[in-house]
Amino acid sequence: MVISDHEGTLVHCNEAAMKMMGPVLAHIQPADWAETYRVFRPDGVTPFPSSEFPLQRALRGETTEGVGMLARTHAVPEGVALSVSGRPIRGKDGELLGAVVVFGDVGERKRYEAERERRRQADAQRIVAEKERLRMARILQGLLDNLDVVVWAIDDKGTCTFHDGRGAESAGLQRGQLVGQNFFEIYSPHDLKRALTGTPVHVIDEGEGVIWEHWMIPVEEDKRITGLIGMSVNVSEPHKAKLELEAKLALIQRQQEVILNLETPIIQVWDHILTLPMVGVVDSRRAARVTDDLLAAVARTQSRFAILDLTGVEVVDTATAAHMLNILSAVRLLGAEGIITGIRPTVAQTMISLGLDLSRVRTLATLRDGLGFAIRQLGSKGARAG
Repeated sequence: MVISDHEGTLVHCNEAAMKMMGPVLAHIQPADWAETYRVFRPDGVTPFPSSEFPLQRALRGETTEGVGMLARTHAVPEGVALSVSGRPIRGKDGELLGAVVVFGDVGERKRYEAERERRRQADAQRIVAEKERLRMARILQGLLDNLDVVVWAIDDKGTCTFHDGRGAESAGLQRGQLVGQNFFEIYSPHDLKRALTGTPVHVIDEGEGVIWEHWMIPVEEDKRITGLIGMSVNVSEPHKAKLELEAKLALIQRQQEVILNLETPIIQVWDHILTLPMVGVVDSRRAARVTDDLLAAVARTQSRFAILDLTGVEVVDTATAAHMLNILSAVRLLGAEGIITGIRPTVAQTMISLGLDLSRVRTLATLRDGLGFAIRQLGSKGARAG
C-alpha cells in the first residue's frame, strides 16, 4: 500500500510495498515514477505512461481497479507483475486530501495459473491417450476373441511375456498358458533367433496337425533388439481350400488336354496310313494344332498317306480352308500324300468361292474310298517292288 498527499508526495508505504518496489523515496515526484521504477505495460516492453498511473489518476479523482503493470526495480530487476488499484482520499466536505494505491504481485498467481494450465493440458492429453489405449485394447481384444489367431511376445532371451488369442485352442493350449515359458525350448529356435537379429520373419509351418502362418516383428529400444512381437494365424482351412483348388485346376488341365486330343484324333488305321477325322467347327486355332500333331505323327510312323476326313465339318472360314491346303502341302514335303475325304456341299462351295487351287489335292467322297485308295496304292507299289 502506498499513500500520497494531494500534491503527490508519498507519505506512507507498507513493508510489502518496500519489498516489491525497494525503498520508496518521498521526494520523488509522480512525473518521475515511471523512470525511477521502470514501469511497463504487462507485455514488459511498452513503457507505462506516468499520466495513467493509478496514483496519478486517483489524484485526479478517478478510481481504478486491477490495472496490470510490470515493474523492473533495483529490488526485482527481472520484473514483477503487478495488479494495481487506486482511489482518491477525500475529506468530509469532499475536498481531495490525497490518494491511496494498493498493488499486489500477481506473478506468483500467474505462475500458479500457468502451472495449473500446464497440468490441466497434461491431464487432458493423458486422458486422451488413455482413451486411445483403451480403444486400441478393445479392438485388439475383439480380434483375439473372434479370430483364429494367437498374438504373442517374447524378450531377447526367448521368455514369453504375452500370449493370447482364440487360436491357442487350435494348438490345444489355454490362452496365456505360455507366459513365462521359453519359446526356444518349445519351438524351433531358428526363425526366432533370425528375427531377434533385427530381420522381420514370415514363415508357414505345421504343428499339432494345424497349418500356422507366423509373423515375427523385432522390437527395438535404444538401438537394441529387446524382443519380438508375433502373430500366428491358423490357415489350415485356407490351406486345405488351396490344395483342393490346385487339385481341381490340375484335373481341369488334364481334361482340357483330353479334349484337345479328341479334337484332333490321329488314327493309324493301316500300316503307313493315318486318318484324321475332323468334327465340328474348325477354326484357325484348331487348324494350327492339327498341323503340328499330324506332321509329328507322319514323321514318327513313316506314313505314306494322310487322310483328312471332313465328313463332320459343316462350315469353314477363309483362313481355315487355306490352312487345310497348307496342311496337305506340309505333309507332301515329308514324302507322304494327303487325301481329303467327305467334303460337304457347303464346304465345297466355300472353297470354290475362295478360288482355292485343288488341282494338286486328291479328294474322294468318303473315308472308306480314301482308305481303299491308299491300301491299293500301297499294294501296287509293294507288287512292283517284288
